[in-house]
Amino acid sequence: MKNWKDSYMKLALLLLLLYAAGCSQKKKYHFTSLPSSSTHVTFTNKLPEKKLFNILYYLYYYNGGGVAVGDVNNDGLTDIFFTANTKGNNKLYLNKGDLKFDDITPTAGVAGNSDWASGVTMSDINGDGFLDIYVCAVSRKFGLNGFNELYINNGNGTFTEKVKNMH
Repeated sequence: MKNWKDSYMKLALLLLLLYAAGCSQKKKYHFTSLPSSSTHVTFTNKLPEKKLFNILYYLYYYNGGGVAVGDVNNDGLTDIFFTANTKGNNKLYLNKGDLKFDDITPTAGVAGNSDWASGVTMSDINGDGFLDIYVCAVSRKFGLNGFNELYINNGNGTFTEKVKNMH
């Protein structure tokens, strides 16, 4: 029993020394903030001003929309999709390499038709090898209109929204 206690104390002392040694090193940051003038990512989420629609009535008012990353054109680079809390302001940025992006939203057809997008995910829904985009929306509350949107990737830089035909 005594041998177990000695081993435990030695281990505790070793861990304490390792912790102390780590604390004396300077902290290294793993992220660097890059300006939009360099990346060309200019997305901003502007919250609409509506009577009776604010943090008091909707707990998630300041949570923002959503973001999904994936390679939508199969070029090996990670692209970015942002959802907005205002109609028609979702953005799809195509990664051109070296942390430079192009806003392809107008040609891709993914700006959105819902008043309040609340999240997004990318997945190859139809198994064709291209990532599709699914956008969640808040609707029928607070005077907001819209619906969840499923954008099927056509493989040529454009998407076709499939959920609107179901309403």
